[in-house]
Amino acid sequence: MARGTPSQIDVLFANAGASECPSLGETDSAFFDRLMSVNVKGVFFAFVKALPLFRAGASAVFTATSTHDRGRPGDALYLASKAAVRSLARGLAADEEVLRKRIRVNVVSPGAIETPLTALAHGNQEIRDYVEAMVPLGRWGEPADIARAVLFLASPENSYITGAEIAVDGGLAQI
Repeated sequence: MARGTPSQIDVLFANAGASECPSLGETDSAFFDRLMSVNVKGVFFAFVKALPLFRAGASAVFTATSTHDRGRPGDALYLASKAAVRSLARGLAADEEVLRKRIRVNVVSPGAIETPLTALAHGNQEIRDYVEAMVPLGRWGEPADIARAVLFLASPENSYITGAEIAVDGGLAQI
């Protein structure tokens, strides 16, 4: 690569997420804006800023959640933001500028994954047992489960997949 020439991007993994939601009565406009800024606006502008740098045939993978189309107590705003990410990916996958460069845009949608973000939940035996009873595969997922799905979607060997979503949730959203 010539000196001073910007690098090109093969893969963008937009894995942003804020999830702590106050009660409905305590949710103000500033909180709403912060959550949407991280979960939706950040993903959109990361993609837009990367667009001129994408190589032809590059891949973008966004993170949503496998339960964005189901109600969950206390999570209305979070679920709405992740549903927006899913719709954003589908819209971008159909965009003429994106299609001209053959950029694939897909979504990985995790379920209950053991991460620092979910430490309070999976560290609580009652919640842990509840989740394991709800998930058809009977366990929490691991970050490596998500990484494998992202690698699959990002691989040039899957050059005919765009606008798709892979739920990595032990079957929770499908069964």
